[in-house]
Formats: sequence, C-alpha cells, structure tokens
Amino acid sequence: MDISKSQLNISHLKMICELEKHETVKDAAQALFITQPALTNRIREAERRLNTKLFIRRGRKLIMSNSGKRLLHSAKKILEELARAEYDIARLTDGVEQVMRVGLPHYASFRWLPNVVEQFRLAYPAMELEISAEAATSPLNALYNGDIDVAMISSANKTLQIDDTSFHSDFLLEDELLACIANQHRHAKREFLLPTDFSDETYVTNSTVPEKDREYELFFKPDNVIPRKVLQVGFNEAIIELVNANMGVSIFSKRQIEPYLTSSNIRTIPLGQEGLNIYWHLVYINQDSFIKPARLLTEVLKKQVN
Repeated sequence: MDISKSQLNISHLKMICELEKHETVKDAAQALFITQPALTNRIREAERRLNTKLFIRRGRKLIMSNSGKRLLHSAKKILEELARAEYDIARLTDGVEQVMRVGLPHYASFRWLPNVVEQFRLAYPAMELEISAEAATSPLNALYNGDIDVAMISSANKTLQIDDTSFHSDFLLEDELLACIANQHRHAKREFLLPTDFSDETYVTNSTVPEKDREYELFFKPDNVIPRKVLQVGFNEAIIELVNANMGVSIFSKRQIEPYLTSSNIRTIPLGQEGLNIYWHLVYINQDSFIKPARLLTEVLKKQVN
C-alpha cells in the first residue's frame, strides 16, 4: 500500500473524530473552531475523495455509516500516534534522548514505583520512564504489538520461555496467589481452599475478561470450575472494600495484598494444599539501547520488592 497516495489529510481525521463525539455539524464545527459551512464542505470533500458516504442524515444528527466507522477506527489510531510523536519530540528538545515505555499488569503492586523511578533517573538521566496504563490488561501482548518496550508479567514457571528472539526476559521474584476473604466468612478458618470452594461464591476481580485472567488459568481452569457469580470491578481498592464487607471473595498475590491486611477485616488463605506460587518476570525488547537500562530496572526492582 502506497501511503503517498492517501486521499485524506489530518483535518479530515479530526473531523470524523469530532463528529463521533458531537453528532451534529453545529457542535462539531464549534469544537473544531470552524464554521458550519466549512465543516459541511469538509465532509463532502472526504466523501468525494473516498467515493463513499461517511454519514447518514437523520434530522439534525449525522449517523456514521459503516465506511465512516471504518475511517473513525483508523483516524483515532493515527491521531493518537501523531500526538505521541509530538510529545516525544518535545521531550527530546528538553534533553530526554529516549523514552522507555513500561507496561505493568492491573494486578501489580505499585508501592515500589517512586523509588524505582528515582533510581532509574539517577542512572539514566537522559532516558525517561513512561508507565503505560493502556497495557494493564495484557502487558505481553502490548509488548509484542510495539505499544511498550518493557513488560512486567507473572507466570506459573520460574523460567519464562519466549519463542521470539526479539525479546529477552529476566526473572524478578517469587510470589504466591492467596484467597482473600472476610474474617467472618464461612471459610475463614480453613487451612487452604480448593477451586470447588469458590463454586457458590461471588468472585470479585478486576479482569475485564475473567475467564482469560491469571487466576482462572492457574487455579480454576485445571479443575473446570467457574464461580457462581463474577463481579468485575476496575480498582483493587474497590475489590478490597467489597471483600472487607463480606460481599465476595477474591484472589491476590501475597505481595499485593499484604499492605491492606493490617487495617482491614480480611484474611488470606493458601490456594490448594501445596499453595500456588507464581513468578514475576521483566520482558523487554532485545535491542542494544534497551538491554542495559532494562537490566538495571530488573536489579532495582529486585531490591525494592524483596
């Protein structure tokens, strides 16, 4: 595909994004700081160049056609990437020579983050750490897609096998998954819990796709167990409050839940008779400019979390 033959420009991309937000030409024109006739002409121009209808008129509203939705999907990505490039270039002029984008999973603890960032700055003052929230649900996929440079992930094995030689992994630390329940819960006195003990419980998780998360793969799936009800909550603190009120049960890593135990009504119980260990790894791009900084990040993280 020859991108030099593109029929549209940035103004057309901004146009369709604003029309999605506002639906009327009047409101979208105000957001773009142009007149209504100018925006109408811009719509017609884009439709003429693409030889398709981008919108269907319904009264004063513009409803996006399938072609319009397809353009919108690409427009958002292009404008987002352009904004990132402008931001990175601005930082280069401020003395930042390189940005290392780090993806952390939604179930990671962040208490160590300030110290890690500070020590990294001292060692690499011309490199800036960028903690990516967009990679929270699947840091490894974000790494493979090029959205981040470094991913912090957990696995069931101490040695992480990566087929792609474009990436390297360092072992960080050992952790353990624990059931988290209220002190008054009926299972509170148990020495350990099995997957079947969750069958009739409300399982609280921050995973947007619980059947694909770490806990399901490692704990529930081998026994083909699905909790009676799954309650998806976006924040760890909210999960803690629900468990604290005995409105559900959850699973956290030991390092993640420990800070909450002293001031809550929550206790932890091992998963399975032998417990369920997990192992944290740092996976990063196998490029010269990232190897040394990533390995320093590994060493700093080991010191902070141990």
